[in-house]
Amino acid sequence: MTSFAAQKFSQASANQTATCDALGTTLTTNSSTTSSHQSPPTTRIAAHFDKAAQSYLTAATLQQQVALDLARCLPARAAIILDVGCGPGWYHRQLMQHSDELWAVDLSAAMLAEAQRLGCASRYLQADVCDIPLPDNSVDIIFSSLMLQWCRQPDAALAELSRIVKPGGQLLLTTLVQGSLLEFQQSWAQVDDESHQLSFLAPEALLAPLQQLGLRINSQQRQYQVHYPDAWALARGFKQIGANFVQARQGQGLMGKHRWLAFAKHYEQFRQPQGLPLSYQVLQIVATKPATPRLSAASAAAIDFLAPTDTDQR
Repeated sequence: MTSFAAQKFSQASANQTATCDALGTTLTTNSSTTSSHQSPPTTRIAAHFDKAAQSYLTAATLQQQVALDLARCLPARAAIILDVGCGPGWYHRQLMQHSDELWAVDLSAAMLAEAQRLGCASRYLQADVCDIPLPDNSVDIIFSSLMLQWCRQPDAALAELSRIVKPGGQLLLTTLVQGSLLEFQQSWAQVDDESHQLSFLAPEALLAPLQQLGLRINSQQRQYQVHYPDAWALARGFKQIGANFVQARQGQGLMGKHRWLAFAKHYEQFRQPQGLPLSYQVLQIVATKPATPRLSAASAAAIDFLAPTDTDQR
């Protein structure tokens, strides 16, 4: 289990202000593209992340650690890496060390603008992960950390990523799965019966679609813990990274003060010497697209039927 304080990476994030233009990379200002296919819930999620674009790095402790751990799976070099759900692009300098060219995609225009200020990528695309405006087989590596849990149609998102990656290329993914935010969930369960967080899928529900797409999969599940001084700091951290969107609670107004105080009181039962823990179950996936297309059962049967027999070979 990886455990760390909520502000561990704040200074490291501040040191990322130097742009990648200084490293000799180029910024194509006319290559930022917007996808027009966004459902209303997706638009509201984008709005939450738009608001958090300026504050994201000060609170994204977990996100930074998980991305750094995923980066260890990168190959030494790839022609094109596509970062899907790039956020403010704080780790783009690391990705550039592994690629000849970096492209970036995010649902949030404000997050994409923050990433574009660094100038590491040569293309910036504002798009829904289920509808990325790129041709089939166009990138070598897709890097996407802690984005999939926000997708209402993860099967469609995975199919779209598989479509874009070249044969022989890889998807490097992380996402939150069942068991995440357990302390948060249990504390609220003692206050009311409402939903206060996203619903997380079981690992099998994410691995099965990749297997059906014919990708070879290596996966592991890891637990991370972030510690906060109190419940108020925890809630503030959610808001600072734009993670305070819960579809079921839209339009219900602010939570009552008494309910919040009750939640904070119940959360104290989990206190550890380091502070109040918040646990995350993270599924890390490395999925490789076969270099040659996998034959369907019907196609294989047809080829077998057409193969010449010994009698025919004369």
